[in-house]
Amino acid sequence: MSQRQIDIADIQCWIFRTAQEKWNISAKECAKLFRDYDILGFLSECYELLHVSGYHCALHDVEEILRANGVAI
Repeated sequence: MSQRQIDIADIQCWIFRTAQEKWNISAKECAKLFRDYDILGFLSECYELLHVSGYHCALHDVEEILRANGVAI
């Protein structure tokens, strides 16, 4: 695994765990949202931009994606 892949996995895990806590949902519910809206793919594709702005901003972007798709969080 390259350092870049490790860094992407780190942001994906952090966003997942933080979202689960912030939204007060189970890991199963959070995984479904992330799968249904390809959040892990988004985090991977946009990693270069997201990690510079900070993980909290990245979580905000994820919330915006979900809201734009009609998900109430």
